[in-house]
Amino acid sequence: MLYYPQLSTGAVSQFPMTRRRTLRTISNTLASGDTIRMSDPGASAVRWQLHYSGLTDAEWSSIEQLFEATEGQLNTFTFLDPADNLLMWSEDWTKPEWITDPMLQISGGIADPSGGSGGVAITNTGQAAQRVYQTIAAASWFQYCFGIYLRCDAPASVQVFSLSTGQETALDATVGPAWTRIVKADSLTQQQDGVSFGLQLAAGAKVYAFGPQVEAQVSPGIYKKTTDRGGVYPQTRFETDTLALMTGAPNQNSALVQLVSRM
Repeated sequence: MLYYPQLSTGAVSQFPMTRRRTLRTISNTLASGDTIRMSDPGASAVRWQLHYSGLTDAEWSSIEQLFEATEGQLNTFTFLDPADNLLMWSEDWTKPEWITDPMLQISGGIADPSGGSGGVAITNTGQAAQRVYQTIAAASWFQYCFGIYLRCDAPASVQVFSLSTGQETALDATVGPAWTRIVKADSLTQQQDGVSFGLQLAAGAKVYAFGPQVEAQVSPGIYKKTTDRGGVYPQTRFETDTLALMTGAPNQNSALVQLVSRM
């Protein structure tokens, strides 16, 4: 599978970056004069303009290699939106995108640190450690930052993990009664299509969670709520059949890359 590359900094893009979503409505005027309007979901698209400066020759080469592999606009690749949360249903853990071990009980409507009720209570009713996690269709070897707000009624240890086939890394976090954003930032070495992020609770443990967010970068951004769409776009194309590069000095390259993805 083809993926839009990360830079050596672990980021996908630089500032400024522009993202624009376009929608289309079809209007049909009947002979009676009545008008029927319906959305055309097949025409919905997201477009990005990625402005780069100071790119190394190796960074530009990775973008150029993808461009050649896709034959310009012809073929698709997966793009990880740098301005979005890569997880889906960030405040509804009952959706099938969240894989839950059988002895975990999850209930919503919990007061969250932003003043809303988007938090969840997670209780391990079993006699062994239990997990809840979500898998995204992205490169396992990328740099990711997984952040989540947690609290407990009494101090407890919670494991925040990421995994792909054959490899797993985990962060043991001590959580108290105040909301704390736990952040795990690293990358896996196994090269797999797909990577998972989640929590592991010890037997009998209960925690409150809010705002799970995965980003393809080294540090967390502001929390972004998601529903049935996250920031993973597997049907992305280059929007032009040419790439323009300006080179000012060795390892000092500037470019504008335009991408488009159907919704």
